[in-house]
Amino acid sequence: MTAAMPPASTTSTLRPEPAPRRGVTWRSLLLGLLGVVGICALAPYNDFAMSNTLLVGNFLPIGVVLIMLVVLLLVNAPLLKFAPRHALREGELAVALAMMLAACSLPSSGLMRYLPAGIVSIPNQAIGNNDYLRMLEAANVPHWLLPSVTNADVITDDPVFRYYRLRSPDGSVPWAAWARPLAIWGVFVALLWGLMLCLSLIVRRQWTENERLAFPLASVYMSLIEAPEPGRALNRLFSSPGFWIAAGIVFCVHSVNAVNQYVPRFPVIPIGYDMNTIFIEQPWSFFDYGAKSALVYFSIVGMVYFVQTRVAFSLWAFYVLWQIGKVVIESHGVTFTEQMRQDQTFGGIVVFAAVVVYVGRQHWWMVIRHMFPFLRRPADALEPSRYLPYAAAGWGAVLCFAGLIAWLMTAGVSLPAAALIMASVTMLMMTIARIVAETGLVFAQVNWPSQRLWTYSTQLIGPAAKIDATSFLFAGWMAHTFHDVRESFATFFQQGVRVADGVAYERTRVWKEAFGFLVAVVMALVVGYVVSAASMLWVEYNYAEPLGYRPEAVVSIYATESAVKYLVLDPAVKYAAGTATETPLAIGLNITGGALVVGVCSVLRLTLAWWPLHPIGFIVAYTYAGQKIWFSILLGWLAKTILLRLGGASLLLRVKPVFIGLVVGEAFAAAFWLVFSIVMHWSGHEYRRILLLPG
Repeated sequence: MTAAMPPASTTSTLRPEPAPRRGVTWRSLLLGLLGVVGICALAPYNDFAMSNTLLVGNFLPIGVVLIMLVVLLLVNAPLLKFAPRHALREGELAVALAMMLAACSLPSSGLMRYLPAGIVSIPNQAIGNNDYLRMLEAANVPHWLLPSVTNADVITDDPVFRYYRLRSPDGSVPWAAWARPLAIWGVFVALLWGLMLCLSLIVRRQWTENERLAFPLASVYMSLIEAPEPGRALNRLFSSPGFWIAAGIVFCVHSVNAVNQYVPRFPVIPIGYDMNTIFIEQPWSFFDYGAKSALVYFSIVGMVYFVQTRVAFSLWAFYVLWQIGKVVIESHGVTFTEQMRQDQTFGGIVVFAAVVVYVGRQHWWMVIRHMFPFLRRPADALEPSRYLPYAAAGWGAVLCFAGLIAWLMTAGVSLPAAALIMASVTMLMMTIARIVAETGLVFAQVNWPSQRLWTYSTQLIGPAAKIDATSFLFAGWMAHTFHDVRESFATFFQQGVRVADGVAYERTRVWKEAFGFLVAVVMALVVGYVVSAASMLWVEYNYAEPLGYRPEAVVSIYATESAVKYLVLDPAVKYAAGTATETPLAIGLNITGGALVVGVCSVLRLTLAWWPLHPIGFIVAYTYAGQKIWFSILLGWLAKTILLRLGGASLLLRVKPVFIGLVVGEAFAAAFWLVFSIVMHWSGHEYRRILLLPG
């Protein structure tokens, strides 16, 4: 169904244009960099100081949506009407959009929420905890990875560490103390982002052209920036009454409920259900919280339009099946633990990644032949890479991966551990990129901390597989910094590349013509890293607790306390002491069970056209994201199925603007009330947190 609907830019490429559509111009770079600076500077303050609706938060960042809507409707539309020669073209908008999307991986959960928090909190949590102290002394963390302090013993209550969590008395930021660690960690981030960039360019042709993945989010972005007909100020989407009606209804519903936060007597429009007071007796009490209560996210409902029907079905059906299984298991006195879910997810991810590799095996061999000239065939020259030669992308990935291993080894990690750490991080990031490319999930996560890999090795193999304290600590450190893949760079970058493919470089056959696009993205990442790091440090040293009424004692308390203990310190102490609570049999059964579910679903999906379950549904069912959005996916699937039954593909094609209106309407409502809260606070008034998007 999705393949039958061409991207929004297909017809626009056939219309005459006033000028060649160059993507990288001084205007696109300026717009992109302004957006990057604005998002990276504001996100830490908005997300953590104000505890407001997340400016990024997921793969539909409201900061980007707001900027693009302002540019398209308030700047470009008047220019197209009165001075069309000066209006921004599709290619320019695509480049600016890709730059902003790439930078969205930096200021919050993609990096800066966890990177400086881990640097400070891992040693700082050892104060008063002898178990943590002994473990850190055994790990011997290099001083050059941490901020400079007056005392050589960094595990002290130094002001650089203490004031990060509790506010500097005079609001000053110790920039000099942070310069070295941020530069050193910046090398690591550059290598990791470079690895993701190269791998994304390697898989681009396979996923986009060979497998024809839907890329639903990119389809929405392309519909927004599609060029209008000559002489018109608005494109087909913005000229559609259905789009404005749907967006207007969603905006009004959310606005009515937002006003109620300020004026409690104002009516509330229910957009979900809450059965916590009903499901209080067994076996119903065994239902997960996401089944007992759920909100309707209109953006998720609208995004399901672009997803294949059986994929959308699987995304909610697996969650329902999990609830049934959970009730059956726990009714017999067996607790379905978090570790069981993580182990099943790991088995599923490994098989899922293996299937992806197997399906694209011919393409991967072609890339390898490009890397080694003596293996090349004449037919390989007919498959050039659009943005970077396959040889450069392949060797770039190899060199970046080797650089990451060398960085970790310099910090004291053993060679095998460093290779496995980076392999697991890479697998998670590319898995989430594949899931979003295929499903368009606005909010997606993977429920598996990568340091658990060594729990498997020691439990299943024995003491011979045990690694040293330094290696295990860094395994947890990497899990803490990169576990929250809801804002992963690989995913953002692939969405930006897909948009650029559709509207800026669709006719490009020589990589040199599109190389400027990569330069623009790299420029955005460099600027974004500096701005977001400075913004996060300023927020942490200037705010001891969130503004407003959120009951937390520390800004970004999850990153600085809960996640550090859960993902780094507690597992490291247990690993060193050999006190793992899981048995080898339980671990093996859960990993095997997850692998079998994904393996069977993958084989049947590839061989039987009628098979209804997609393995992605199993991978996301156990995640926090899956629990929040399954009900909205169900509603979107029902709406799409009914429309297909009533009017077939023609009706479904006609209502496309309505579904996009649901997505844009909710994103704009979230952006509007985010700005409203900031204005209220800056003007000295009390504000409310209006949380509208999943995140």
